[in-house]
Amino acid sequence: MKKLFFIAIFALILSVFYFLLNQNISKKEPHINTLKPLACDLNFKDCAYQFKGKQILISLDPKPIKSLQNTKLLIKNLGMYKNLELKIYGLNMFMGEIKPKIYQINKTDYESQFILSSCFMHTMRFRAELLENNKSIFYFDFDLKR
Repeated sequence: MKKLFFIAIFALILSVFYFLLNQNISKKEPHINTLKPLACDLNFKDCAYQFKGKQILISLDPKPIKSLQNTKLLIKNLGMYKNLELKIYGLNMFMGEIKPKIYQINKTDYESQFILSSCFMHTMRFRAELLENNKSIFYFDFDLKR
């Protein structure tokens, strides 16, 4: 009887761990298998995007973007945000998340610096997502080529 009780408890514990593991996996960002060309490639030029009726300018430096090298992000004309956060993650392969500090330069402009990991893929597509109070407000994609 004791043996049956322990087996039942063990099965229940395994079921709970399995459920929690699947919940955690489903929260990860979606991954894409085929890459469509970007409308603007930050490896060659600064890019302008429409956001809340205004044009914001995104710049990554140096160009082209390289892995294992300090990359500077400049965001111009975004607007005033008190709790702005930056999250960078891969779209075609999960490589973790980069959450660098983002600094306000003036009322509308921000800057940040980060280092991208090396990857075996020929082209790694990243998404840089801006969040305010943990809610996504804007994102842009860029490629890192080997």
